[in-house]
Amino acid sequence: MRFDLESLRVFAAVVEEGSIAAAAEATHIVASAVSRRITELERDAGTSLFERHSRGVHATAAGQTLYRHTQRIFEQLRQTEGELSEYTNGVRGHVRLSVNFTAMAHYLPEVLNRFLAANSAIKIDLMEKTSDVVLRMVESGQVDFGICAVTDPQERLVCVPYRVDRLFLVVPVHHRFAMRTSLTFTDVLEEDFVGMQDGASIYTLIQRAAAAYGRRLKLRIQVTSFEAVRNMVAAGLGVGLLPEVGIPDGAPNVVKIALDEPWAERSLQIVYRDLDGLSAASKLLIEHLASASNPAVPPTPTR
Repeated sequence: MRFDLESLRVFAAVVEEGSIAAAAEATHIVASAVSRRITELERDAGTSLFERHSRGVHATAAGQTLYRHTQRIFEQLRQTEGELSEYTNGVRGHVRLSVNFTAMAHYLPEVLNRFLAANSAIKIDLMEKTSDVVLRMVESGQVDFGICAVTDPQERLVCVPYRVDRLFLVVPVHHRFAMRTSLTFTDVLEEDFVGMQDGASIYTLIQRAAAAYGRRLKLRIQVTSFEAVRNMVAAGLGVGLLPEVGIPDGAPNVVKIALDEPWAERSLQIVYRDLDGLSAASKLLIEHLASASNPAVPPTPTR
């Protein structure tokens, strides 16, 4: 069998995105070219790599085997690139980074701008995903490292504290709780909620908190951004839970209220598999991010 790296890159994108169209968008290649490369791979392999269905594609057992090997190939190439970059003048390289919405929207723009100004030879591919997807991408080697809220202990990943933010309840300005300065979660369990999408760490936290009281969350609407939560709450469609950075001063028609719960203090973590296996560029970026993190958080790695 003969494989070229570009076809393997496209193949991996189809597995990860779950459809030809989504993979074409992710790889910036027209869908017909993506389909042609997959057909050629299947011909060379002598077997089907995907099962086609109405909602997209799913890797067959053969496709899953090829995907695992593809991930190892690209991981080895990244490590090789990182080691060779150390012999050049200045650090060069390519870093693939996946982060949750909070990190993407509120913590990284200025920090990455400063980093790239000082390290112009480093290329960064940055993807926004929900926290659970970030963890899966790091563990599978799809990205070099990630930043997300870690809600469960991680046996296979190293976790380094990055930022701490507190979650606040957001209610309409004329809500019956609008004059309160703090609330417990049980105070609001009868309310309709505007929540983030499945897989977001905030969604996981509030679902677990409700279950701990033997209750089901009355989730009325799910959205994909903090702004959308605020807008839905302002329209009177429910209450929401957001980090403080997601509730700017003067946000119209909403009031933020402190949530008196220990789990409302949320820690974002830098997560990776093995520091020694990272490229010089990735290590440099992690060091830069850690140095810019919340000084109140001790930068002690955990597993």
